[in-house]
Amino acid sequence: MIRRRYVILLGWVTLGMLALTVGCNNGDPGRIEKTPFYRQPPDDGNLDERSPNTSSGERGSIQITEINYAGSVANDGTHYADDIFIELQNKEERKVNMTGWRLVVRGDASETYRIPEVAPLETNDYLVIATKRDGAFADVADAFIEDLDLGKTHFEITILDQDKRLIGSAGSEHKRIFAGGYDTVTVRSMERVQLLFSNSGSLSRSWHAYSSDTGFETIAEGYRENTLASPGEANSTDYSGSTSTGSFE
Repeated sequence: MIRRRYVILLGWVTLGMLALTVGCNNGDPGRIEKTPFYRQPPDDGNLDERSPNTSSGERGSIQITEINYAGSVANDGTHYADDIFIELQNKEERKVNMTGWRLVVRGDASETYRIPEVAPLETNDYLVIATKRDGAFADVADAFIEDLDLGKTHFEITILDQDKRLIGSAGSEHKRIFAGGYDTVTVRSMERVQLLFSNSGSLSRSWHAYSSDTGFETIAEGYRENTLASPGEANSTDYSGSTSTGSFE
């Protein structure tokens, strides 16, 4: 009797597993290849608010990976405080078009900016948004927001997609800027530490100052001696002691 019940139970388990397998192979929305990482809004005719070629993202799909808020310094020592940039990177498996997305700045300055028309960003590629069309970062910039103002002591930058959903943030509205700055001789950007977990942009441990002694080659040649940053390229080496650890929170 016990053996017979065991056989019946095993049969039910086998049928259940078979049904689950069939369900997963017939368009189960839980399958990775069936789940979009972003959706493309329809063309509703309101191009001022959303473009048919612009996509809405998922939280964490776009990260702010570098911020130069301190301006640029020419090789002759001239400091241009308004020559700044923000670098974003696509961390997802599909390209994303961020045209029309919002950058919300809070802190010393409080303003919301719209990202101008840009080409779709491929996986792992960077989007550099600069302020000056004739400055240190003009050649590498993908877009310009000429009135972009981050302040000098406190800022938090929040990315919102076409549906005004939170995608990511960097800095803190209430804490002093985490890294980088102008020391009256050179400027250094603030770069994102590459942590596997808990890589929150609102934590100071997620950032370090650009660590090389010369600016990257994407910076205009007349600025590389004193403008230390890596716009459009991988960040410099992190010597802060941070490691690839953290929690799943």
